[in-house]
Amino acid sequence: MATANELREALAGARTAMRQAIDGAADRWEKAPEGDEEWSPRAVAQHAIPAEIMFAGAVCAACGYADQAPANPLASGEFASAADAAAALDAVTEATNAVLKHVQDDELSKSGEAMGGADVARLLRINIWHMQDHGAQINNPALQ
Repeated sequence: MATANELREALAGARTAMRQAIDGAADRWEKAPEGDEEWSPRAVAQHAIPAEIMFAGAVCAACGYADQAPANPLASGEFASAADAAAALDAVTEATNAVLKHVQDDELSKSGEAMGGADVARLLRINIWHMQDHGAQINNPALQ
């Protein structure tokens, strides 16, 4: 089983990959794959970035400190440009890291009501996968 530090490092890597995908999509921000118009890089970012707050809140709730869940730093969930999305990702990362840094190894098995009662380790793994999956979606060759 991964440690809390290992999970945080994996999440940081997934966020870095998402940031790189966003930066690389600046010139095709509104382009969506044919037949899948809802998933342009912009739409993916507008889905994935705000979800970070939800994941961190679920972790806090499972750990027993829901009252310390991060406030959403985003004024809007709309990102008109890749630069707006990158700034939003930075803000959300800062807000969520402020609480996720406190998760300890002995809390990884705690669970709450979010996502079918998933424990903290699973919540973090889902969060990592979510960032990786949507970063890859932005990097889809069909969007190049």
